[in-house]
Amino acid sequence: MQISENKLIKMKRSRNEVVKATVGSYLKRRHYTDTENFRKSELQLSQTNQQMAVLSAVDKEITRNNSIIFSTISNDTVQIDQQFTRLKTWISEIKSEDCKSELAALLCPLFCRLYLEMLRGGHRQSVAKFFKRHQGLFVSGEHSRELVEELACIYSNQDIDSSPTVKVFRSCKYRLHLSPSSMAALQKYLAQHGHVVILQVLQNWFDFEIGGTMRLEDEEEEEEEEEGEGEEEENYCRDSIVTGTNEKVGCSHKASDSEVELQELQDVIQLVREGPPSPCPLLLYTIMNSDNNVGCGYTWGAVDVLAAGLGSEVRLWGLTQNKMFSTPNPNISQVHLACDVSASQELSRPESNTVSLRGHSGPVQGIAQFPDGLLVSVSHDTTMRAWNKDDLSCAAVYRGHNYPIWCVDVSTLGLYVATGSHDRTARLWSLDRTFPLRIFAGHNQDVEAVQFHPNSSYLATGSTDKTVRLWAVNDAKLVRVLPGHKGGIQALSFSPDGKYIASAGEDKRVRVWDLAAGTMLLELKGHTHTVSGLSWSRDSECVASCGLDGAVRVWNIRSRPGSLSSVSYSSDLIAAYTTECISLLSVQYSQSNTLVCVGVT
Repeated sequence: MQISENKLIKMKRSRNEVVKATVGSYLKRRHYTDTENFRKSELQLSQTNQQMAVLSAVDKEITRNNSIIFSTISNDTVQIDQQFTRLKTWISEIKSEDCKSELAALLCPLFCRLYLEMLRGGHRQSVAKFFKRHQGLFVSGEHSRELVEELACIYSNQDIDSSPTVKVFRSCKYRLHLSPSSMAALQKYLAQHGHVVILQVLQNWFDFEIGGTMRLEDEEEEEEEEEGEGEEEENYCRDSIVTGTNEKVGCSHKASDSEVELQELQDVIQLVREGPPSPCPLLLYTIMNSDNNVGCGYTWGAVDVLAAGLGSEVRLWGLTQNKMFSTPNPNISQVHLACDVSASQELSRPESNTVSLRGHSGPVQGIAQFPDGLLVSVSHDTTMRAWNKDDLSCAAVYRGHNYPIWCVDVSTLGLYVATGSHDRTARLWSLDRTFPLRIFAGHNQDVEAVQFHPNSSYLATGSTDKTVRLWAVNDAKLVRVLPGHKGGIQALSFSPDGKYIASAGEDKRVRVWDLAAGTMLLELKGHTHTVSGLSWSRDSECVASCGLDGAVRVWNIRSRPGSLSSVSYSSDLIAAYTTECISLLSVQYSQSNTLVCVGVT
């Protein structure tokens, strides 16, 4: 049977979208950016802190590359000179030596920043006067003297771009440590006398870190009142910005208590990060298997549909409150009109959210869903069928296997379908071809599990010959062979980050493999019967397993640094759920990271 015309048209229209999505996904994996963003980032500094530290001593005070693009402030040089002079005079008149020394460290980088901004704006004559008037402030400090001497050789925009030291300084923020009292005094001054240019420079190019032992005036007064200090000490605290020696000792003691509390909080946060995550809730759907003919059961993504193989038919249940499926017309040769159905018959018709898809001539063994909602099923009758959920019709039948098909999986983008069969092969399909595109031959016994890698470039197959094989999708070449299981493999699952694969089966154990090294990392024990389903959490840190013993187990997979730059892996059993089901058919993490399981009673 050929694919319906509607499906072919839909696939042709979506072909360009699939290509665009594939290219976009590739670029994201390679960490490329869009052209527009790349052009903007060309203006930003790309050097690391270590490279910048070699250029000059100024890098010792630089925090990190700034995300702000080079831009010249629209400025009035006369106002800038006046505002800088006023700020310098205010700092020099501060009575507290500690506060004065902290705020004085602001003048040199602010002077350099204003000098470069004015020069960038084309005010060469005003820049020369500004530099000559204020350069004497920075002769005493070694670091400031080196930077000012470097600025003395800068006369044009070309000189700015050619000087590594100045280029680094312009592209980075300046970190300045201030005590709370110093910061409060600076804020008070800026609120009363701050100019827009000064405020813009401080906001864009300075990174203030608040800390230290100095206290604000109100806090000092409250502390002295609580301690019952005399009237003379209280007046002294009101007149000064910082307290004397006795008060500093008390403040240091209190600061040390805060540091202890902060360290305890950091330890707790570290324990939470290193410890196992809390178990997620389990959502269990149970199928009443009175006839003992349920072969498989699955849910996907948003968990809005439950699909199961009941004998030779595919049964669908809508899991939402709204009716999911329209009732198909049983006789396609007749069209029912509104006059053919009485109102009483319409009202008495039961509201059902269940539908059956019939067409297979043998038991259904596997079901998979495409991103657009199309379903595919495999059966003992050696065929794979595609089902349209809109009209509940069979869109196509795919033939190629010579023996019963046990499993099926769809690639991440929905471009390919893989099947595994009793004929010891796995086959690659595309919906627009009714014959297989690739044949993966190499197993000695039945292929009972297939799984696409998240990047859709590799296919993993598990067999009753107790091995897991990894194949390249493009040329069907064998990439990895992972032996070690003591029984047939029934389930496979790749981690979302693509680094690991979990396998399980008749030996009642779950094995986690490192794909890059081709070695086993962990062996998880606990099930008492065959493991039938596996699923990784969205963060690739947990793997869930279910089995014919009716139990669900969730394991936390953690990597720990070992000796000689090696990495050791450990596992913790986060949760173990016991159900009343005879067997569990599948388990998966939903889009909301909820654990969803399908079982049979």
